[in-house]
Amino acid sequence: MLNFLRDIQSLAERGPTETVENECPDCDGYGYIVSDNDVQICHCLADRQIRKRLKKANIPKRYQSKTLDNFKADTDQRRNASHRVRKFVKEFDVSTEKGGLFLLGAAGTGKTHLAVAALIDLVEQGHTGLFYNSASLIRDFRNRVGGSISDEENSRLNRLVSVDILVIDDLGVTRLSDFVREQTYSIIDQRYSENKTLIVTSNLNMKELEEQITYPVFSRVCGMCSIVNPGDIDFRISGRHSKSF
Repeated sequence: MLNFLRDIQSLAERGPTETVENECPDCDGYGYIVSDNDVQICHCLADRQIRKRLKKANIPKRYQSKTLDNFKADTDQRRNASHRVRKFVKEFDVSTEKGGLFLLGAAGTGKTHLAVAALIDLVEQGHTGLFYNSASLIRDFRNRVGGSISDEENSRLNRLVSVDILVIDDLGVTRLSDFVREQTYSIIDQRYSENKTLIVTSNLNMKELEEQITYPVFSRVCGMCSIVNPGDIDFRISGRHSKSF
């Protein structure tokens, strides 16, 4: 009862969270619904929290509408990849070891689509997440050392270890310098120790990727993540060819 009264007092002191024009009819803009003996979060506040987490996740505009439902699963390998990612998302909250996904395959096979779809799904479930393209990550590391990093970029780097789900897209796009390799390994190793999820995509085969990112980083990624291969047919090219006939 004491906690309930404290909740009521907190809501009264906080005041409505919506503007008059957008005031929620279910909670009158407070963000919470008060019953006889309980205070529950309103759907309007839950939706705002989801939008805020998605914005902080740094998902590129092109991929913000990607879902598991609109993934083009038109081959056996893609159907299998989609099934495994769905299973990963479904079992995420009940799994004690979070691990991750290693989406490996040719360009244009939907690896980034699957990675982002999983990220969005988990963020909507209440988890925090962050998307980083490998080239952007390397750039931000170098900018931080050079003192030319923006506050926004610095804030993203500071969340690399703390977020529940980290997506590193296109790993191995360039060979890692000693400094970047050390930073990358440190982040992945800390996430492994803290049981934080890692989702990685790469266009390279296993041997090429190991050469690009070095064995220690490669080994840690493989140790954390289940390998998922959506195939080697570039649907972006095959789709254009099919439309031309």
